[in-house]
Amino acid sequence: MGWFDLAEVEWVGVAIATLAAFLVGFLWYHPRGLGTLWSRLAGVDLAELRGRVASRSIVAVVVLAVTSIAMCVLQAELLVVSIVSGLVFGAFLGLVWRLAWGLLHGEYEQRPFALTIIDGAHDVVALAVIGAVLGAFL
Repeated sequence: MGWFDLAEVEWVGVAIATLAAFLVGFLWYHPRGLGTLWSRLAGVDLAELRGRVASRSIVAVVVLAVTSIAMCVLQAELLVVSIVSGLVFGAFLGLVWRLAWGLLHGEYEQRPFALTIIDGAHDVVALAVIGAVLGAFL
């Protein structure tokens, strides 16, 4: 498979990875999860968010799908082709490019540290799930 050759993307794997990552976000930010704490730290009204479920969900699915496609191409090129190696690969990407960079930006933006950790840890878990699912299909 050549770089960004979409002809060999495992589309079923991408769809399942997208939905799995969406489910992680739903549970992570649900009021019974970390949603109440997150909304307080972010200064966001949960009632307001409920009114925008459709638009937020569309954005989330598009972002997660594009991420899953890109990770599928990368994993295929790098031969990250098992559940465990995909999980580690996704977690590594999340730790380095999302959590670490989030900490950098959070410090400059003077965001609450706990808010940055909640968001960054979510992304680590979501990317690990995407990587694991894709690893099962590659």
